[in-house]
Amino acid sequence: MAKPQTLELCRVHLFDDVEKLKNNNLSQQAIDRIVRLRAAFNLWNKYPLKKEAEIRDFIMKYSGVERTSAYEDIQILKILLGDFQETTKEFHRFRFNHMIEKAYEMAERKKDGRGMAAAAGHYAKYNKIDQEDAIKIPYDEIVPQPFEPTSDPTVIGIKPVPNIREKIASMKKRYIADIAEDITFEEVDFNEEEYFANEQEENIL
Repeated sequence: MAKPQTLELCRVHLFDDVEKLKNNNLSQQAIDRIVRLRAAFNLWNKYPLKKEAEIRDFIMKYSGVERTSAYEDIQILKILLGDFQETTKEFHRFRFNHMIEKAYEMAERKKDGRGMAAAAGHYAKYNKIDQEDAIKIPYDEIVPQPFEPTSDPTVIGIKPVPNIREKIASMKKRYIADIAEDITFEEVDFNEEEYFANEQEENIL
């Protein structure tokens, strides 16, 4: 596994000359690796269709390192070539765009208008250049609208009724007085035990 510090050094110093690397107090081992990665980076950037095995062999031949070290370098190179984000996906996007460009160039050399149009169409569709860039919404600048409770109906477009509270009180007094009347009741002479005893006899019969 590639060491994180090596990747960070490459992000900052990949294209610095050796003298500048020395002035940054880097060890000779770190300088040698940065120079090695730079050579492999330039090769793969120029020829994106080269396979990992070819880059591996180049690194081993260029610097004499073992296969394991060469593959660790390749992992760093993928991140660097992939713009440091989503390593695998970005790297393959990088290669895909290059392949489309090569296909367009081949079609152009053959004066194949249909092939040129197809390659250009794939490039435009894949990179979504026919779409407007998404507008970034400044959520941090959105201020919530303050809401305050109110009994004023005009805020929702309703015309107020004059003296509404007095009219409500008057209606309550009028209709409640009409409905609520005192009533009398009479006690019922009811023998519960005798009633249920007769009911059980009827069920038996």
